[in-house]
Amino acid sequence: MRASFELVRREPALLWFPVISTCCLVVSAGFWIFEGAWLYAVNGAWFLYVPLVAIGLYSLFFVGIFFNVALAGAAAQILDGEETTVGDGLDVAWSRLGGIAGWAGYSLFVAFVVSFVKSIRGLRWLGAAAQVAWSFATIFVVPLIAFEGLDSEGARRRSFQLVKENWRTETGGLGALRAAFLVPGLLFYLDAKLLFEGHVHSPGAKALLGFVLLCGFALSAAVSVVRQVFAVELYRVSTG
Repeated sequence: MRASFELVRREPALLWFPVISTCCLVVSAGFWIFEGAWLYAVNGAWFLYVPLVAIGLYSLFFVGIFFNVALAGAAAQILDGEETTVGDGLDVAWSRLGGIAGWAGYSLFVAFVVSFVKSIRGLRWLGAAAQVAWSFATIFVVPLIAFEGLDSEGARRRSFQLVKENWRTETGGLGALRAAFLVPGLLFYLDAKLLFEGHVHSPGAKALLGFVLLCGFALSAAVSVVRQVFAVELYRVSTG
């Protein structure tokens, strides 16, 4: 994990991947919201919203995974001592569209099941635990798609196997990452609570809280990059 932090510090260009990904996610979400609003305006049948929502959510998962694969490809080139650009990472992702598309569908289905379990009173803890376990068990999926070109099912099985072999290292690294950003994360949560629940009325104070919240988003993006680089480094160590 320390090596991952150091790599991101040395190569801040990697932070462009979550920035571009966020922009694409906003555009995609805006498009599907517009389509939903149009359907509502023309009094479209209720059942038409089902495929619209499904396709919209799938597109968001696809975009997120696409840029994670691109980030993994760029990080691997840097670890090999090569110079890389955002375009080089995107080239890796474009060559893995099949695996990305399959994993996007897989992830959407699991997210739906977990959300359904969490919506049941008394089972929220089970849904939260399942969500954490799934994230833990599939940490190698993106590197496997990026570097081995596996399909979604093959990447999932191989990721489970690698996690069994490296669970101590993965637990320690991800635990350290969570611990390092526990206090900042709590502060940003309180900031958002103050800003959006109407506890602050001064324009200057709102502007300050908004700036702090923006910093929180930037920190979250940096953490996501470090986590993905950590997955790439751990993959290379465990398969090297």
